[in-house]
Amino acid sequence: MSRIPTPATIDEASETSRPILDTIQKQIGSVPNIFQLVSNSSTALTGLTSLQSALGKGKLPPATRERIALAMTEANGCDYCLSAHTFTGTKFAKLDGSEIAANRSGTSNDPKAAAESNSPGH
Repeated sequence: MSRIPTPATIDEASETSRPILDTIQKQIGSVPNIFQLVSNSSTALTGLTSLQSALGKGKLPPATRERIALAMTEANGCDYCLSAHTFTGTKFAKLDGSEIAANRSGTSNDPKAAAESNSPGH
């Protein structure tokens, strides 16, 4: 149970947070807990979604971003984040199960991605 009151549904969120949560629901099919929690402040929710949108416009392709996220969440031991990035890696970055398993150990079945993860400075 959360120590911070968290809206269980979009309808329970503040009126100003609901449109943002609706958009998230439409984009990924659910509203992850982090967004439900942050929706207590529509300003913070706007900031979080704006940051994610800006980072999504970077030069790294979605598959590379998810490979990095999977390796980091495995290293951090965060089961919640691992579950979330397994979902987004599969759904949006089109990574298969064997690739996700390799990414969790810091490598890749893709020769180019594996070479980049093993290059000096990584």
